[in-house]
Amino acid sequence: MKHKSILGQNFLVDTKTIDNIVELARIGKEDVVYEVGTGNGALTKKLCKISRFVHSFELDSKVYEQSKKLLKFENLELFNLDGLNEKLNIQFDVFFSSLPYYESRRALSWLCQKRFKRGIILLQREFVEKLLSKPGEENYRAISILSQYRFSITVLLKVPASSFSPKPKVDSLLVEICPKNSPLDIQIINDIQFLFSFRKKTVSFVLKYYKKHYKDNLDISAISDIASIRIAQLTPVQILRLNNWLKNNLFF
Repeated sequence: MKHKSILGQNFLVDTKTIDNIVELARIGKEDVVYEVGTGNGALTKKLCKISRFVHSFELDSKVYEQSKKLLKFENLELFNLDGLNEKLNIQFDVFFSSLPYYESRRALSWLCQKRFKRGIILLQREFVEKLLSKPGEENYRAISILSQYRFSITVLLKVPASSFSPKPKVDSLLVEICPKNSPLDIQIINDIQFLFSFRKKTVSFVLKYYKKHYKDNLDISAISDIASIRIAQLTPVQILRLNNWLKNNLFF
């Protein structure tokens, strides 16, 4: 199966790594799997053998046609679609993906809105460092806040570049995400991303910025404990709390 670089495809080809990933995924016979990125089908084939059903998405039409010929399982439905499309409403238990690296942030934002048991995702090591970064650290981003609030995040396995064909320039990490808070709607996700554009400013500065939206005699005592803290130093719980306060008190 040929590689199409424009879509950032790097296919897993190392059989030992594939077996390790499937074992660590702990997928049961009653689980419905939602796979984004069918690729060469090496993982898809394994998933079909251990789960109740697999919905697998491949955006590259040529790769999709090849996979359709190779993968013959009654409990598999292949789609030549973007699996992260907001309009799709397929229920699933386990999200499973080896995404092109440029899709990582969009995938995590999409998952923040969904109900499921857990996700098993191959991600670029540098992106995982962002997901796990703490308040005040250089790599702390809006996606760090959203992901840490919504999920428990565990690194399961380091996957070397040599496990892929063609070989990428960076190593990957297999990550498990397990929901710990309710799904976030897209408006909250957008609000947090906007708030984090003030990452070097204090909460007080943000309040002044929104001054034209204020009501008279607002009681800011509920957030006085964080007023002098920079946005990039707020914990996920604090910034969600701030956003909720802004939503309830400031925005028309």
